[in-house]
Amino acid sequence: MKRLTAIGLGVVLLLMVGGGVVVWRWPHASAPGERAVQPGAGPAPSPGAEKPTAPSTRTRAPVTGLSAAEKAARVAQIKRDYDEVRAKAAADYAAAGMAFPGGISAFLRQLALLERELHADYATVLTPLELEDLEMRETAAGQQVQKLLGDTAATEEQRREAFRRQREFDDRFALTFDTAPATLLVRETERQATQEKIREVLGDKLFAAWLRGEGGDFTNFAAFTAQQGLPAGAALELWRAKNDYTLRRLELNAQRTLTPEQSRIAYNVLAEQIRARLLGILGPGGLQAAGPDVLGWLPRGK
Repeated sequence: MKRLTAIGLGVVLLLMVGGGVVVWRWPHASAPGERAVQPGAGPAPSPGAEKPTAPSTRTRAPVTGLSAAEKAARVAQIKRDYDEVRAKAAADYAAAGMAFPGGISAFLRQLALLERELHADYATVLTPLELEDLEMRETAAGQQVQKLLGDTAATEEQRREAFRRQREFDDRFALTFDTAPATLLVRETERQATQEKIREVLGDKLFAAWLRGEGGDFTNFAAFTAQQGLPAGAALELWRAKNDYTLRRLELNAQRTLTPEQSRIAYNVLAEQIRARLLGILGPGGLQAAGPDVLGWLPRGK
């Protein structure tokens, strides 16, 4: 729960009522210290009140002619309103526990909707560039870019492009909790596609710095291939081989028609195919020397 309640969120709360879904929208801010209402909409609804118009059908009129100070004040008020709704959503989930309608998946869908609404409300006050600047500072994707590229030679445009690609993935998958094999396959496919898009933006050298910043496998791959005197690109090829292995295992997991024996054979064949690929990357000596910190993800050959 602590991790979820730390996420910056927005202004839509799904209230599960008697098996149905009621959408409650907290109106975005008007002036500092004042909570706005939609024109002609009356006072803001409270939980349990009559169902208001769904957010997707409401019009958000852009606010123009604001000074920088006025924009900052409005953004701060919007954020405070969002924090209130976020806190209530988290409290409702914590109080309901296992009885929360739809469970953790439903709660995370609420948070995803909140995030989209936050973006839309900020967009009524900020220009597209100002909004991107704000989200590069405050979203998980923006903070990831700052962490992984902060002290590199990446240009401002490279950082923004990497952010846009990571944010697109996060918008779809960051707030999901579905361990069904088919869903995991889709998510991993998109994750790997996103990383390849980021690599295209950064180039191999900067992308290697990105992966090192993530820690874990690639850091071990880079250290090992350097120790073995292998070409600079060997660590990236090793990283790709592991990604392919992960994806193909998920594909096998998602195949519901295989018998247990067919699955066992398929997994063994896959492991042998990846091992042959690693032999071409590392050479016989490197493959033999690689320890669990490098190849612990691959079953040992018989």
